[in-house]
Amino acid sequence: MKMSRIGSVAVWLACATPALAEAPREKEVWITMGTDALEPVRGAFQAKGLTLAAPTFQKGGVAVLRVSDSQVEQLALAMHDELNRCAGFIAHDSQAEAFAAVQADNAPQPVAPPIYTINNAPSVKALMDEVRESELRGTIKALSSNWTNRYYNVQNGADASTWLENEWKKLATGRPDITVELFPHGFLQSSVIATIQGTTLPDEVVVLGGHLDSINLSNSTKGTAPGADDDASGVASVTEVLRVAVLKGYKPARTVKFMAYAGEEVGLLGSKAIANSFKANGVNVVGVLQLDMTNYQGNTFDFGLVQDRTNAPLNTQVRNLIATYQPERTVANIMCGYGCSDHASWTLAGYPAAMPFEASLSTMNPVIHGEEDTLTFMGGTAENSVKFAKLGASFMAELAKGATEGNTPPPVGVEPGALQSAAFDATYWAPGCSQVGSGCDSGTLLNGRGGVGPELNQPNTLRMSCADGTSGTYHVDESLDRLKVSTLDGTILFPGKTVKIEATVYAYSTTEDKLDLYYSASATSPSWQLIGTYSPSTTGVTTLSATYTLPASGVQAIRGNFRHAGPSGTTSPARVCSSGGYDDRDDLVFTVP
Repeated sequence: MKMSRIGSVAVWLACATPALAEAPREKEVWITMGTDALEPVRGAFQAKGLTLAAPTFQKGGVAVLRVSDSQVEQLALAMHDELNRCAGFIAHDSQAEAFAAVQADNAPQPVAPPIYTINNAPSVKALMDEVRESELRGTIKALSSNWTNRYYNVQNGADASTWLENEWKKLATGRPDITVELFPHGFLQSSVIATIQGTTLPDEVVVLGGHLDSINLSNSTKGTAPGADDDASGVASVTEVLRVAVLKGYKPARTVKFMAYAGEEVGLLGSKAIANSFKANGVNVVGVLQLDMTNYQGNTFDFGLVQDRTNAPLNTQVRNLIATYQPERTVANIMCGYGCSDHASWTLAGYPAAMPFEASLSTMNPVIHGEEDTLTFMGGTAENSVKFAKLGASFMAELAKGATEGNTPPPVGVEPGALQSAAFDATYWAPGCSQVGSGCDSGTLLNGRGGVGPELNQPNTLRMSCADGTSGTYHVDESLDRLKVSTLDGTILFPGKTVKIEATVYAYSTTEDKLDLYYSASATSPSWQLIGTYSPSTTGVTTLSATYTLPASGVQAIRGNFRHAGPSGTTSPARVCSSGGYDDRDDLVFTVP
């Protein structure tokens, strides 16, 4: 977890005596922090005779302040003592950058996240079976005992980067598709990045990361800070995923990057620089997993899944990965606060990120940020990190796909923009699309009406809730033959997107035939909302269309009620399922992530 770097206020000495020189100017830095922390922190400062600067700007629960280097540790201590947070603020190079961070934090989630599927079990299990507690323990021990601390701006921190770079290079021996490099910053410590080049989709990137630096809040530069849990454990978990990937000959379809961030404890400096660099260069990151503190189980649940400043569809994927590959493990939703860890940098840059944590904030490791954060305090074992390393392996193999040696790579997944063809769903008794794309098309599954024509699986309404009329002749009289729902811009179905419904009908009359279009946010417990009533402009086969806004995530449905005469469509059951002998109702089921 992190605390944030702070700059300082200059003091000018004005005097008529020319012998008095100007006092040296302390460095200053802009920070962003949650507004909920302002008063508790201000009170803690006042109790020590200190003053916290007033915000220069605030919006949506985030405040911008300008503070001094001399207040860094006091601010972090106050956050920890008053709110049980690991700092909870982000450092910025300028006021403009801080303001941009506030705006980004208040911006909506990306409207077209990647599609996440689970279909790579042989490779996931091959990787998970090789995860070893002894390997995790060895990495934690080395990182927490080789240096007094790993502070971001001392030589120890730089040396830790070089050591990890060399360790990752050793792991990658014999794999020309793997590179390891340092990502330098404007301070001594560098971030470390190992890359496995993707085989078929190299321009799409999956990221697994933890932070390399540690801190002693009582004496940041010289104090002892083993950082065994915070965050040697996370780096060890990431390292173990890299080790088993090489061991099992894993070759991903998408590019996978393993990262150990510098300067997390002083304001997410390393991850912020990397995420912003990726954004500036248009790198397509499809998912980020942050592992920050994995070796202390402070609660009865196994994973605390951070809900704030993370991506909801990716959080669902993480939950599904745990349920699929570690079903004995339990998951709880937790909140982490502003600037909690490096996932926040990726989220602010517009990338989907998730962070599973070892506990809740109130029950996490109580000795971090000091000399007691040792492997010994955690029982001399890395057993709790095993489940996180296994989660990391499943995350990598299911997002990046590809396969371990001897296994067949599965499809990477339906790519954004792909229109899905529906298949009959026996659960809902209607055509449905099981994967997410830019839309869902019933194709020929609805062609005809009940027993009048070739309609398969009639009546094709949710759980057979509405029967078709049986009067007349196929394509002489009315029928609803096809339903299609799709986004206007070709991106995937997503809450808040405007979508278009296209209904292909066979019309008998341009004056008496009417099409009522409905949507329901839930296909399981439908509550139909009328979009509108439309008249065909010509007889015979014709297509009518309308638009509406997708509601929140879930398995949703649309309905077309094509009827001969009768009252106008409403949301009453009698109108959603009209009773005319020539009337045809059909539903289409699809998932909004």
